[in-house]
Amino acid sequence: MVDKIVGAVRKTAEWISVLLLFAMFVTSLSGVAMRYVFNAPLSWSDELGMVMLLWAVFIADAFVTKDSDHIAFDLAWDIASAPVRRAILLLQGGLFCVLFALAIPTVIDYILFLWRERTSALEWRLDFVYSCFAIYLVALVVRLAAKFVRAAGKNWRQEVADGDAAQTANILG
Repeated sequence: MVDKIVGAVRKTAEWISVLLLFAMFVTSLSGVAMRYVFNAPLSWSDELGMVMLLWAVFIADAFVTKDSDHIAFDLAWDIASAPVRRAILLLQGGLFCVLFALAIPTVIDYILFLWRERTSALEWRLDFVYSCFAIYLVALVVRLAAKFVRAAGKNWRQEVADGDAAQTANILG
């Protein structure tokens, strides 16, 4: 049941990110066309593109990308035994979950403070523009907590098992 919900959220976020990136591309093209073809530049196209990129990146990283998609320094991981890998996962999941969870109130407070400020061209409130970061932070804490729970659970060996050797090969082996 949880896997279906996570899959549906991931697929929805993926489509939202794709649509935002496509809309950003169209907005950029229209801005260029208006400026250089019709000699009537759009004052808002760059700003809208930046907001769409901001939302697309944070939504995609929060809900679409997996840990294995991120760049990692895995020299120690590759040579570590399964119990040491488990300890690394527990430390990583637990420590960063707590640190980011502690940051959430301050981040949300700052985002809420931004209601006073507006974007320069579209005059959108900055608390709405940057609320994607709060969504990202909460999703990150949930993901890290889930990683910690999986590493602490009875099936922890699946979490630390070697992946495809071609994907994880490095200079040490």
